[in-house]
Amino acid sequence: MKIRQYNDSDQEALEKFMEVMYAFRGLTFDPDHLHLDLRRIPSTYQEPGGQFWIIADNDAVIGTVGVKILDSHERIGEIKRFFVLSEYHGRGLGRELMGTAINFARERNLKKIRLDTGRQAIKALSIFRKYGFYEIQRYNDNEHAEIFMELDIEAKIEG
Repeated sequence: MKIRQYNDSDQEALEKFMEVMYAFRGLTFDPDHLHLDLRRIPSTYQEPGGQFWIIADNDAVIGTVGVKILDSHERIGEIKRFFVLSEYHGRGLGRELMGTAINFARERNLKKIRLDTGRQAIKALSIFRKYGFYEIQRYNDNEHAEIFMELDIEAKIEG
C-alpha cells in the first residue's frame, strides 16, 4: 500500500470507496451535485495547483486526501476528502496521508491550509491536532461541518 497521485483510471474505485465512506457517516454520496469535485479532480484539484492522493490495497481505494487551492493570492489551501477505511485504522495511513498533504502544501509555498470536519471524526481530529491544526471561525458554508481548523505552514516546521 503506497500513497500515489490520483489519475483518471482510479475513478471507479474512488467512487466505490466514497460510497462506503459516506454511508459509514450516515450520509449519501452524491457525485452529481454535492460531491461533484470527485468527478472533476483534475480541474478542481490538480490544474489550479492542488493535488489529490489515494492509497489502494490491490485495486481497492482505502484512503484519500486532497489539497485544494482556496486563495492563490493569499496562498491558502484546504484539506479535502481525508478518509481511511475503518478496517485500516491504526496502521498510520492517516498520518501518512496528512503528512503527504502538508509536505505538498509546504512545497507549493502555501502559507496556511484549512479544513472542516464533524465532531464525530475523532480519529481525524486527533491527527489534525498532532500536525498542529487549531480551531478557527467558520470559513465556508458546508452545512455538515461543525469544526473548522487551520495550520500555519510557515510556523509549522515538522509534522
